[in-house]
Amino acid sequence: MTTGSTTSFAELETLAPRFAALAEEKRLSILAALGSAERCACDLTGCCGDRQPLLSFHLKKLRDAGLVSVRRDGRWMHYSLDREALREVARALTDLADGAFDAPSCC
Repeated sequence: MTTGSTTSFAELETLAPRFAALAEEKRLSILAALGSAERCACDLTGCCGDRQPLLSFHLKKLRDAGLVSVRRDGRWMHYSLDREALREVARALTDLADGAFDAPSCC
C-alpha cells in the first residue's frame, strides 16, 4: 500500500482479504490477544474455546491476509500482529470515511 494520503482503488486487491479476515469474531479476539505482545499458539487457545484445530484455521486466515506474523522457536510457534498491515486497513477506512478513497469512475 502506498504511503500517500489517499487509498487507491488498485490497493483493494490487498485490502479485500484483510477485511475478510477481520470479519470474524474469533479472529478479532486473536488480534486483541496479540495486541499487547507476541504470544505462543498455546496461549491463544482460549480465543477459540480451547479447540486447537479451530485456532490453527483462524491463525492461517490471519497469516494469509498478512495481519499476523509467525516466528518458530523450536517446536513452538509465536504469533504477533503485523502492525503496519493493520495501520493500512485503518488508513483505508479513514479514507473511506473522509471521502478520500480514490475510486474509479465506474463505481
